[in-house]
Amino acid sequence: MELAKGNWVGYATVFYHEKTGKYGTQINDVIDYSTLEIDRQGLAAYLDFGYSVFGQTPVKHVKYLLPYQSLRFEDGKLRVVEGEDLTLAKLGGKSTEKDVFSRLEKDVNSWADGFDSDIIVPTSGGFDSRLLNFLVKDKSKIHAYTYGTSANQSDSREVVYAKLLCKRLGIDWKRIDLGQFNHFEKDWYAIFGPSVGATGTYQMEFYTKIQEELGSQKPHLLSGIIGDAWAGSVRVSPILDAMDYLKLGYTHGMNANSKDAMDVDYLPLVEPIFDRQKDALKDDKFRVVSAMRTKMMMLQYLISVPETFGYEGYSPFINEDIAMSMLNLPEERKQQRQWQRDFFRKNNILFEEEKHTFTYQNSLNFFTLLNERLEPLDTSLLKEYIKPAYLEWINQKITQIGTAERLFQTLMHTPKVKGVMKMMGFKNNLINAYFAYVTLKPIERLLKIRENS
Repeated sequence: MELAKGNWVGYATVFYHEKTGKYGTQINDVIDYSTLEIDRQGLAAYLDFGYSVFGQTPVKHVKYLLPYQSLRFEDGKLRVVEGEDLTLAKLGGKSTEKDVFSRLEKDVNSWADGFDSDIIVPTSGGFDSRLLNFLVKDKSKIHAYTYGTSANQSDSREVVYAKLLCKRLGIDWKRIDLGQFNHFEKDWYAIFGPSVGATGTYQMEFYTKIQEELGSQKPHLLSGIIGDAWAGSVRVSPILDAMDYLKLGYTHGMNANSKDAMDVDYLPLVEPIFDRQKDALKDDKFRVVSAMRTKMMMLQYLISVPETFGYEGYSPFINEDIAMSMLNLPEERKQQRQWQRDFFRKNNILFEEEKHTFTYQNSLNFFTLLNERLEPLDTSLLKEYIKPAYLEWINQKITQIGTAERLFQTLMHTPKVKGVMKMMGFKNNLINAYFAYVTLKPIERLLKIRENS
């Protein structure tokens, strides 16, 4: 009997416990704290990616379904069955821009017409949210919200472009200022447990403030999650061996370092997956699909977080037919997303060709470090699995931010200057330590719950 099946791109992850037989989309409902053991290989992989990968988690016997795997109950036991990857056959097709826009418009408005409530569109001003705002026919239903990433958030490119977009389209828009979100870590764990590092708590501050604006209203949410991947922004270099799989993580530095933390080899987790996929991974398009499948464990928080506030979410880009139609556009048209640029130019919303004043600065994480005092990681609890020297390095970095560090961070968060400093070999150890901290924090909470069980 089939109990569950892995989504084609890994959305709505299904977790299961090999021993107890429990399964579901919430890892916390599957973990048995009374018998909890740490899976060292699963933990090491989690640290390097910043989220659970390869169907494994940091908890022994707690795993999750990969795309096209199915969970069956046979002879009184759970069994995972490998299914045929049906997406592979869809990657060689051809599509047209007219077809893509038609599919998107139909899908978005069919979804929007299915309920009477208004719609929240998190609007970064980037191409994905820009397109979604444009495609919704009834603009009066939209509430667009934007947060900035710079020290002066009103100067962020995201804010400047989003404000322009909504003014031209006649959409209700508000800027949401962020800067104190690390204290949401406990709430984060309640949703994601030890499956994803607490790197998205800014979304909790974002929706807390949106909820203050909307009161008891419960709009639906329209998200642009992973639209950039299919549109042409994501390129993945060849995967030549099992350890090259790290490229599919697309981590952007939001992770810890397993070598420094525990020096455990998790290659045995990767090799069977690589062996099954090594031929398919020669295809550029399949590597993009694989990257999104790998990172979906993390990326789905862009929908699951607002859903905890009662805002039921959807993205047209998790629709396989739409994703494939975008991926199968002519390669030359996907270069620099030219097909979308031409569409935006035609509709007077290609802001990149206009003169506007803004900053590319992204200092939000540093800003919140100045606003919130982080509690050091519990070395006595974590040292059973993580090297004390690594924990002490993290704690020292996040708790001792002096004048020299503030000056260094100012330079490292100044566009152009940042690039030069990186070329000269400077590393942002404070931000590296911060991401290691938020990656380890759910593991610390996991161990604390075990200790108190």
